[in-house]
Amino acid sequence: MIITEEAQLRVLCEEVKTVKEGEEIGAQLLTELSKSENGIGLAANQIGINKRVCVINVKEPIVLINPRIVEHSEEQFIFAEGCLSFPGQHIRTGRYTSVIIEVDNHEGKLSFSAESEDINDAFECVCVQHEIDHLDGITMFDRAMVAQPYKAPEKIGRNERVTITDGKQTKVIKYKKALPLLDSGWNMSEIQINT
Repeated sequence: MIITEEAQLRVLCEEVKTVKEGEEIGAQLLTELSKSENGIGLAANQIGINKRVCVINVKEPIVLINPRIVEHSEEQFIFAEGCLSFPGQHIRTGRYTSVIIEVDNHEGKLSFSAESEDINDAFECVCVQHEIDHLDGITMFDRAMVAQPYKAPEKIGRNERVTITDGKQTKVIKYKKALPLLDSGWNMSEIQINT
């Protein structure tokens, strides 16, 4: 059964002591994930086991035991993300375009990148970051990209072009010419900054 209680998902998971223990948890995770129609990843704490094991299954099933991100790109991309613990909820997240991880059950480092033409590479790259976040007590909501509201400059230059309206007509004119109209009830809706 998938945990949906956010407080339980916020607990930092402990490392597993042996690869064998991690593989047993990984097998449980893959079994649970196979019951989902559209899930592509699952972390141990999502089924009530607070251990650092997660699985992803985009191109093929991969078990990750004690995973840690050791390198990541500076660039990020926005991705529409969902989670089995929060059914029906989707948010836009900011994720690294590439990550390199180390795990106890694979030799060397594993690399995931969203920079190829194959959309499945992007799904894997996002999924591995999402699942490792779960192990760290982080949910997708912590990675949400929030649009910043437009803020007009504090001072508008005399020659900046502005869009003004009185509700019936709209004009694009220089700010100095707009001042008398703004004083008589017109409203400014846009400023075109000269760069």
